[in-house]
Amino acid sequence: MEREQIQSQRYALSLNKTIQNHYHYLKGNVDEFQEKCQRVTPERKIPPDIINQIRGAYKEIRDRLNEIRAIQQLLQTKYRQFYHRDPTRDKEITECEFLSKNAYSKFEYILKQIEAKKKLERERLAQMSHKNGPPRGTF
Repeated sequence: MEREQIQSQRYALSLNKTIQNHYHYLKGNVDEFQEKCQRVTPERKIPPDIINQIRGAYKEIRDRLNEIRAIQQLLQTKYRQFYHRDPTRDKEITECEFLSKNAYSKFEYILKQIEAKKKLERERLAQMSHKNGPPRGTF
């Protein structure tokens, strides 16, 4: 029985270390992610690879946050006796989640603005080409 308890304790420690690693990743990358999102403005021309990088970074952040939540839930239920919550870390993880969601939401909104501008421009050009279309003469 003691061997199982030691194994459980080690597993709980490894899960906690995984949370800690994800937490350090988030601390290091959420600020960088926010900066990338803020560089996108309706006035600038944004290369498609930057848009893909931002979306990929957000997906990675979301995946790590989901994994942290799943591990925390497992630790709180199955390995409760070995799990010691870190309220400061949990608060900072929640802040990272909020900041990344907020930045990504603004990014997507700006992309919609850019798309709407492009659509208006295409419509305006189409109207102008119809007005200035080929001359109509008699046959």
